[in-house]
Formats: sequence, structure tokens, C-alpha cells
Amino acid sequence: MNCNELFYSPEKNELTLHERIKLSTLVLDKGVTKKNELIEFLREELKESFGCDVRFWLQGSYKSHTLIKPVDKFSTYDIDVGIYLFFDAEAEDIESKNVKDTLRDALLAYCAINNEAKIQESKNACEGLIFSSFLTIDTPIYYKTDTRLKLATDNGWSDSDPKAIQDWLTNSYATKEDRALMKRLVRYLKAWVNVQWNGTSFKKIPSLAINVLVANNLSIDEREDDSFINTVLNICQQLEQSMEVANPLNGSNLLTMPEDALTFARQKLQQLKKVCMDCVEANENERNINFSNLFQHYFPQVTIVSNEGGAGLPALTTIPEISVCRYNKNGEHIETVMTDRLTVDKGDTLTFTICNSASFNAFAQTQWTVRNVGHQANDANDIGHVEYGKPYESHKRGTSYTGTHTMECMITYNGAILGLKVIHVVVRPALSVNRPIRKWWRR
Repeated sequence: MNCNELFYSPEKNELTLHERIKLSTLVLDKGVTKKNELIEFLREELKESFGCDVRFWLQGSYKSHTLIKPVDKFSTYDIDVGIYLFFDAEAEDIESKNVKDTLRDALLAYCAINNEAKIQESKNACEGLIFSSFLTIDTPIYYKTDTRLKLATDNGWSDSDPKAIQDWLTNSYATKEDRALMKRLVRYLKAWVNVQWNGTSFKKIPSLAINVLVANNLSIDEREDDSFINTVLNICQQLEQSMEVANPLNGSNLLTMPEDALTFARQKLQQLKKVCMDCVEANENERNINFSNLFQHYFPQVTIVSNEGGAGLPALTTIPEISVCRYNKNGEHIETVMTDRLTVDKGDTLTFTICNSASFNAFAQTQWTVRNVGHQANDANDIGHVEYGKPYESHKRGTSYTGTHTMECMITYNGAILGLKVIHVVVRPALSVNRPIRKWWRR
């Protein structure tokens, strides 16, 4: 499969970047149900508190259809629910902080009757909840009159119109195909941010800024990977001139971040630019490796041709020889094998060891990438992860989902790939050998 097909397929092939980063229908449906329940609770609660009509308008990634799967099973995705109070708060001398505090009290009341929800730490421009099932709901609150729409913040009432921003994004391109491409590229960049910012304390590039950057710099090419490469290069060129993203409605900067976060973002954008520049003239093999490293477990498993080399990407002359030690759920050793394909029972534990570790530089880094596929992993928001180590260190993992998954071992040194090995792990449903299997037939 060439790199273009690994990005996107109109047939919704699950082994593409686009399908792997999309939320599963089951997870999203659960989130929508919780969102609807919260809206109905707040509708009555806030109507009584403020004595006015209260309405709701979805905004953010959910509204723009650019939601993506969290980076791992311990992270969450966001649904933004805008709350609109239909009265003139400023004319009645009602402070924005008091409105936010009243909303927070309502959210706490909701948590008191829903043990899946907990209150989030208060933010300047919104309050919100975090749920036990991959979900956070942010609830920015506004007052609206015939002539004004103001957002409640800790620092006062602020001009904000998320619906107008959404209309601007929707109308940025005339055809359905171009708008769909724009949204896919937004998802790819958000996945890149999730991976590259994972484990750091730096503020991420805001989702709205990513949307505006893609809308202003979209490159429409025949191949999906070319569109991504050229759009990224356009974005990097813009941000190198000024690390700001102008709000298309009022010109305010959407990329307001602390200086340390901006410095970190610049470094990551430089790395992203280099990868995309390397891919401009790269062959399929080189592109596959580059994007697999860039998106990590979000990217589908690639097949690497080991005898191809290129600038900064030498031929893979040393293949890691990996033994797999398998234990059952009771910790009993079952087998130790060296193979490209292994069938195990759900609940087994596997330990991967590089037997020829001495063949690699002592300071080399080993990147173990788990890629899970299938509806069980997808519905658990657990399509994989990456862990790092040294060639002489073993790597342990469990087997939680049925299906055919992969363990990729990539060994690098000073940016060069020294070796790569992929092991396919087929996980079948667990079977208790102590219980007889009964087959029930209908009569």
C-alpha cells in the first residue's frame, strides 16, 4: 500500500490514518448521550437561576466534525456546549464572574446526582466537566441580545461569536470535496499535536488556530499525503514570519500561549517542516517511515522494504532478532519463540527481547510501537502506544483485545534507522480449559 492510501481511503478502510484517528461510533454515541443529559439538566437549572430564556449551541471540534480519538486510553476528547442567556447582563450590572460562578454551582449540582462526572478546574473562559469515559464537556456561557453577544470570562465580558467562526470555516471552500479535505487535514494536524505534546506540560496549539491555519493554507493536490505535506509547508512559512494566527472575524490572535509553550511549538513545527521537506522527493518507503514516526501509533502499520536507502534514511542492514516469551493469565510460562506471527489467548502477557542487541550501537534508542486494530480496541480508545528504551532492554505488554495487532521494533541512532522488525500478534478469545464447551442448539 502506498503512502497516499495509508492516509485516506474513500472506502473507509480501517487501516488508514484517517479511520484510526476517528472516534468510534460507540464512544461518540455515549458522549452525545451524556451531552444531551447535561443540557436538559442545565436548561431548567439556569432558567431558574437567571430568570431568562436559556438556549444551547454546540461549537468547537464536535460542531466542525473534526473530533479525533484521544492519544491513549487515559486521555479524553472534548465536546463544547455553548450556553446562551437571553438578557442584557451588562445593562443589569451582572458581572461575568458571577455568571460563571452560578454555572459552576449548577455543574456541581449535576455531579452530585451523576457519579460519572467530576468538575474540571475552572478556566478563564469556561467551566466544564470531566467524565469517567474518555469525555470532557466544556461549557462556555454567553449573554445574547439583538445586537450583542458576549462571553463570560474571569476578566469580564468578552466579544466572541463561535457561530460566525463556524460559518467562516464552512464557507472557506465552495465544494463539499474541498471542505472534506480541509477537515481531514485538521484531524491529521490535531493527531500530530496529540502525539508530539503527549507527556509534556506545554499548552497545545488551540484547535481553532489549527482550523484557521488549514483553511488559510490548504493545498489541494491529487494525493492526500501531498496535500498534507504542502499544507504543512505553507503553514510553517506563515508561522515563521509571525507566530500568530489572526481571528478571521476581529483579527485577535488565536495563538495566545505562554512564551515557553510558544518556544516548544516552534521546535515541533521545525521538526514537522523537516519531515515534510524530506518527503517531497522521497520514495514510498521513505515516506512510510517518516509518517509512521511522525504520527506513531495513530498511523497504520507500514511494511518497510529493507534494501532501500536514501539521504538520511540508510538501508536497513541489521534486522532485530526478537524472541517472544509468552505467559498465560496465571503467570505460567507457555512458550518462547522467534517468529513474525504469533497466536495468543486474550489475557496472555508477552515479553519481547532483542537477541542480537550487541549488533547495534550501545547508545541507540529502541522504539516499541503497539498498533491495535478492530472494534474492541477502537471502542476502548486504545489503538496503541509507543514506549522507548535501549536495545538490551526487554519490553512487556498485555493482550486485551481480540484481533490481529502488531508490535513494531525500530532501532534508531542520531536520527538514522538502524533496524526494524514487525511482529503480528493474533489475539483470540480466552478459553478456560477446565470447563467443558457446550453447544446449545435451537429445536
